[in-house]
Amino acid sequence: MTASPAANTRPLQVLLVDDNPIQLSLLRHLFQRHGHHTIEARNGAEALLVLATEFPDVVVSDCVMPLLDGYQLCRLLKDDRATRHLPVLLLTAQGGGLARFWAKTCGADRFLVKGRDLDHVVEVAAALAHQTGRPRHGHQVPRLAQENFGVDAIQRRLAQALEQRLVETAMRDSIGRLYTVEHDTTKLIQGFIEILQELVLPGALAVTYLGEDGAWSSGVHGASTSEQERLTLQTELSERLSLPTPLDCHWHPASDAEERRRSLRDPVRLVLSTGMAGQPAVGAVGVLAERRAAEEYERLFEIAAEELGRLLSLEDSRLRLYHQAIRDPLTGLYNRRHILDMLGVELDQCARFGQPLSLMVVDLDHFKTVNDRFGHATGDQVLSVVAQRMAFGLRKVDQLGRVGGEEFLVYCPQTDLEGTRAMADRLREQVSESAIPGLPESGRVTLSIGLAAWNGAEDSAEALLARADRNLYKAKAEGRNRVVG
Repeated sequence: MTASPAANTRPLQVLLVDDNPIQLSLLRHLFQRHGHHTIEARNGAEALLVLATEFPDVVVSDCVMPLLDGYQLCRLLKDDRATRHLPVLLLTAQGGGLARFWAKTCGADRFLVKGRDLDHVVEVAAALAHQTGRPRHGHQVPRLAQENFGVDAIQRRLAQALEQRLVETAMRDSIGRLYTVEHDTTKLIQGFIEILQELVLPGALAVTYLGEDGAWSSGVHGASTSEQERLTLQTELSERLSLPTPLDCHWHPASDAEERRRSLRDPVRLVLSTGMAGQPAVGAVGVLAERRAAEEYERLFEIAAEELGRLLSLEDSRLRLYHQAIRDPLTGLYNRRHILDMLGVELDQCARFGQPLSLMVVDLDHFKTVNDRFGHATGDQVLSVVAQRMAFGLRKVDQLGRVGGEEFLVYCPQTDLEGTRAMADRLREQVSESAIPGLPESGRVTLSIGLAAWNGAEDSAEALLARADRNLYKAKAEGRNRVVG
């Protein structure tokens, strides 16, 4: 009498592959005892013939068999679009590292060493089948089973599978090399497009990236691809990433356009998300190609998108860590160390090209009173609002950082003292013209600002800052809410 499967587990159809009749019988009785149905094959070649007419939920195969062993069977199944998502559990009596390595290399979903507790095999096989969640319809026959089946066909398919692995490895390596010490995300994506376009075109290839500064998209296309087709691909990329409006992709024609004029007879679009497993997508890859090419290279596209997602996720993590290291967490401005480092670099440029530079040291007036009367939370809000107002009042070339509790530093490249004085007065007025949220309506925050101008190559950053500090103290002594320099 067979035992019924667990209440939350439907009966499975399991393909058992083993050349040992005793082992095959043990596995058959084991799975049937748990309420599952079994199909049997004595080697990998027979298994392929079985798959021409049967559609199992999972394959449980021995590794060492004649004609076509378990590793080879698994490699052929994973390289065939019809059986790529069919879960494969490999069993072996040899638990050495080499056996595990080959199992991983051929794409097996799990690898188990045969032992006394064979019930564990059923548990793992059932878990694989239910994790995959494949539909039990739309059965496709493996390519090899459709051909003139024989040793030559098997050898040819194995050679193609090995070649596919070499291409995958070479592509992974090429994409991995794009991640350099320069950390240039734009160049990384452009390099990825250059690598992948050789597989795709004629047609189009686009990458959309959700960067820290917003989403953007770049792509390349062949001469046969119409503007409408590219627009449709852009729309699908935006929809995949749930963007509110379609992105304006920056399209570039293929460099060898004359060789890319062949029309797309049966075009198909393929859109894949990029990102690390278990994390939100950081972008998407879109492909417009011949249906046959898209199906043939689908696995390569998936691997490429996976590799690009890994690199972009690494770059996002690196940028977050970098910004944490250089930014003040309260105001989002550069912190003291980074703004001073940037000032040092800027002074080197000024010395090299003979350009002027001036700076401001800015301090909030009576800020201690704000903290004492309204609390530190309100004080933090005041600092954030003032920092925002100051940032809006500066030019793009000017750099602003927080160097102390309520003290800020601004340096203005290619600007003399009078030009910086005019900007400082505008900042002072802009900050004090309206009340700060959290303070009474009459509450205004004013600034005292000390100025200093760079005096040439003999002048140092320390001396420049010291002069600005002295002028700041003078502004405080003269009654605050003023610019001195």
